[in-house]
Formats: sequence, C-alpha cells, structure tokens
Amino acid sequence: MNTDATSKLAYEAAPKVPPFCQPTWLRPIITSSGQHKLAGGHASFSQLDVVMADGNGGYVASRMSCEQLFALADDRNMASKAIDNLTIARQNFAGLDMGRSHLMAVLNVTPDSFSDGGVNLGPAKAIAAGKTMAAAGASIIDIGGESTRPGAEPVSRNQELARILPPITALARADLLISVDTRHAAVMTRATAAGAAIINDVAALQGEDAITAATASGAPVVMMHMKGTPETMQQDPVYDFAPVEIYEFLKRRVAAAIAAGIPASSIAIDPGFGFGKTVTHNLQLVNWLSLFHGLGVVVLFGASRKSSIAKISAGEPAEARLAGSLALAAAAWRQGAQIIRVHDVAETAQALAVEAALRATDS
Repeated sequence: MNTDATSKLAYEAAPKVPPFCQPTWLRPIITSSGQHKLAGGHASFSQLDVVMADGNGGYVASRMSCEQLFALADDRNMASKAIDNLTIARQNFAGLDMGRSHLMAVLNVTPDSFSDGGVNLGPAKAIAAGKTMAAAGASIIDIGGESTRPGAEPVSRNQELARILPPITALARADLLISVDTRHAAVMTRATAAGAAIINDVAALQGEDAITAATASGAPVVMMHMKGTPETMQQDPVYDFAPVEIYEFLKRRVAAAIAAGIPASSIAIDPGFGFGKTVTHNLQLVNWLSLFHGLGVVVLFGASRKSSIAKISAGEPAEARLAGSLALAAAAWRQGAQIIRVHDVAETAQALAVEAALRATDS
C-alpha cells in the first residue's frame, strides 16, 4: 500500500470491496490519447483512480480501466451513470460552446482586491479595461465590487451596486458577455437586470435568498467552494482529503440548485483554489481537477495571481506571479476545465493556444 503523506489517502492495487457498494469517486487519469473524451472536450482518459472511504476516516484508491470498473462494480447502473457524467459533452453555458475552454477575465472595481485593487476603480477605467480584456481573448468579463481576498471585510449592498452597475450596463450594451461576482441576492437581481448574464458566487448560493434570486434571474450560475468566509477562511483550514470533501460539498450545492429550478446545463462549479485551503490543498485540487467533471456540470478554475504561487516560489507580489498563473492555467486546461478565470488575458490565451497546438499534434 502506498500512502500520500499529505492527506489521508492510500493507494492499493485492487479495492477490498466492490466499487459503488459504498460512496465511490472517480478521478480520470488524463492522457493525450485516451479512449474516452472528458466531458466531450479536448482532454481524454483511459484509466481512473477509483476512490472509496477506508472506514477509518481516510480514503483508499485503486487505478483501473473503465472496463475493470464495470467488472468489479457492485452496482453497474451507478458505475454507468458515473462514467456518463464524466464523458457526456456539456451543453452550451451562457451561449458559449463548452466543447472548448474559455477565459473569464477578472475585472475588480474595488479599492482592496488582493491583486488589482484600485486599478480599475471608476466607471471609465472599468469599461475601458473590460473592452481591452475582450479584445485580448476573454469570452466572459467577471465584474466584482466586493473583495473576497483573505481577511476582507464585507461592503454595503449600495456600495457594491454603485461600483458594478455602470460597467455592467455599458459593457453589456457593447455586446460583451458579463458575469457578476457577488454573493448577495439583491446585487444578483440588480446586476442581471442591468445586463449581467452569469452569476458567479463564491458562497455557492448559500447566502440569504441567494438561490431564490439566482433562480428568478434565469441566469446561469457559478458556485464555488469556500471553507468559512473571506474573513476567516485561511485560519488553519483542515481536510482529511480536500478533493473528495470539496467534491461532496459541491455535489450538494448542485443538487440544491437543481431542486430550486436551475437546470444542470446552467450550472458551473469552482473548487475554490485559495479559498480556505493551504498550499498543499490547492495543489491537490489542481492534480485532482478531473474528479470534478463527475458532477456532470461545467468546471471553472481560477488560480490567477494567488498567494500559493508566491509561497511555492520566492514570495513574489501579486503583480509578479504571471509565470505561476500561466502554469496553473495550463494545468487546468489539461484537466479539461471549460472556463479558466484569469487576470492576464492575452498571456493566458497565448499559453493555452500553444498547449492546444501541442495536444493536436501529439500522436
């Protein structure tokens, strides 16, 4: 038995009990020439890590092919459904083809965001920045008026709306696809009425009336995992094995959104790199990102300029973390993320174009 020293995960050559006789999670192992397309996109796989609880507070994984999984499964219907969730092509999300990856550009209109606080403060600067981002290759412009950096304090709804409504209105009128980065129901309602086409909520629609407001808007939603709140999330976050525990949280949130009337085709999830995670947890999320396609919805990933890059490297300030941001964006692309949230649009578009060309010529 091989054990991952950073978490309560062990590997065994074969499972001791049949898969799907208890909760079972599937992590596709990405390869350039796999038998199965991941979510109908560019990534592919032939083998899976089949993960189950070990009964002692940890997890055990065994690597096998899909055919081996079906042969061993206690419930072949459940196994088939799980493979379908991993492989079926995603429907368009907010009008975008999910057969390829898209960039979501970060446009913060705040004085205190961790990376670009104050840079785009004021309608004229924000509108110009949004148009530049779209021209550089962003499919979505994500506008936020409240910082969610570690330790950030909330702002009033009126202040948040005053910051975001002018650029949302102007950029939507310019036929750009706008998402609103907010966790507040009243802001969701006003922003979507002003032209925002997507709601991006770091609190996964758990706030007061948030799921009701999102459903009423008819807008597609992005639901992110965050352990705690921005004020508390980095105060010693602990997981037994972060990818599986975050998957289960997002599974519950997807079910809640569907129950509220939001179609699965209008749901994206974000595992929340940097939101209530250590560097180790964040790296696990990147390496296990393919797991989250098992939820059967669009996967968004955002690690641009996050502090983990500096902690891994040489302590660089946010504006000097481009190289690390590109490495993480490329890793997410390889794991089939349909939407990648970034600050540096042109640079990321170029990096992913090279990744795609390499994949296309790899025989």
